[in-house]
Amino acid sequence: MATLNEIYKELESIMEDVEAYVEEADNANQASDVAGSVKNPLEKILSALDGIIDDESAGVYEDYGEDEFYEEDESSW
Repeated sequence: MATLNEIYKELESIMEDVEAYVEEADNANQASDVAGSVKNPLEKILSALDGIIDDESAGVYEDYGEDEFYEEDESSW
């Protein structure tokens, strides 16, 4: 299974290809469609994934057991 960093790098590579296509496209309407349907959502995905990777490296997503994280005491039910 790929790591988040590997996925991010692959998506960055795809983004570079999409940006190059949009810049070099002969058909302005098609370039606009690709920018709106592919490039803009991909930018949002990369931004969100970058935030998750930063949080992960800061230790936000440490491994907790369910009971440890929520500090639930099932006997109190």
